[in-house]
Amino acid sequence: MSTISVTRLKTEAKRVLFFDCGGRCSRCCKSLDYDIFSRSPVMSMEYAHIIADSEDGPRGNTQSPIYAGDIDNIIILCPTCHTKVDKNLSFYTIDYLRKMKKDHEDKVNRLLNSLENKEALIVKYASPIGRNRPVIDENKMDEAIRESGYISSKLPIDLNPNNTAFNDSSNHFWQIELEQLRGNFSNELVGLQKRREIKPILLFAIAPQPLLIQLGVLFNDLSDVHVFQKRREPDTWTWNKKADDIVFKITAPKEKHTIIAVNLSLSDTITTDRIHAVLGNQVSVWTITHDSPHNDFITHPKHLKALRKTFRDLFRQVREFHGQSAVLNVFPACPVSASVEFGRVWMPKVDATLKLYDHNKATNRFELVYDFSM
Repeated sequence: MSTISVTRLKTEAKRVLFFDCGGRCSRCCKSLDYDIFSRSPVMSMEYAHIIADSEDGPRGNTQSPIYAGDIDNIIILCPTCHTKVDKNLSFYTIDYLRKMKKDHEDKVNRLLNSLENKEALIVKYASPIGRNRPVIDENKMDEAIRESGYISSKLPIDLNPNNTAFNDSSNHFWQIELEQLRGNFSNELVGLQKRREIKPILLFAIAPQPLLIQLGVLFNDLSDVHVFQKRREPDTWTWNKKADDIVFKITAPKEKHTIIAVNLSLSDTITTDRIHAVLGNQVSVWTITHDSPHNDFITHPKHLKALRKTFRDLFRQVREFHGQSAVLNVFPACPVSASVEFGRVWMPKVDATLKLYDHNKATNRFELVYDFSM
């Protein structure tokens, strides 16, 4: 059976097909003009005939000559999907492929019609968590961008392109990562900010919580930042269409002490004894939590809006109770987006100074990793 097409499509026909499919494979939805591994533009589309352009080709029949140049008979696929489609003819029938083509093109048209035509700058940041080297799946990131109604540039700004060889139990890790984060942020974003070329920023980040708080502090002066949340179940960055109300609670300390701690029990519960083990028993502990702490509770921008208000209320209450010279020892158990928003809300000239702690698996206790007072 021949699998080689003999039909030469005109440039205009290729252009129509490319735009109708949104530049993505009609089967797997992979980008066809950008390689995520080399981060470079690469044209990898293949124009597959639904009814082959010759009778001995895949799904070929007596109508092959009639449909050979008909763009309604051609579906754009990536090379991998083209091979799979032509090797499994019993599954990928003519009717099945026609429906696949129509469904994909209808989806593209629907999404394009829903776009607000607002161009955004995409920023991603990933840093080792323990021994794990998190990778931000750009296909899932692209899906979240499309659903959000923005148009993105092809190349996101990567704030950690050279992932460090250290892990977060290492003595060198925290300072190296912070210096690299600050340097890359300055090189990539500060210049744009000074030239007033900053568009809305869509931020995708996975990193240890103290670094995410630091990232939020760096973004503090940039108001139009949309922080996304990676969820585990389902595995997505895309927001839900609707959101349940979540009530965040601030619990104030009963006694005023010189040492102050903030317990952010949002994705898990941090028991007070773990804070006492680090700071001693004479501590004023402020706690922010909600009824069901777990990793995937943030599913909608509405939840982050409520959290930002809660963080602002916390900083205000601390100022009123302890004064502006207070120092806050922060113990975070937060989803990534909450950690970033905590840093964005904090105002260094107004709010209490921060000391950030992280749980060290090697020692099984919280340890100070960043001190803003130094």
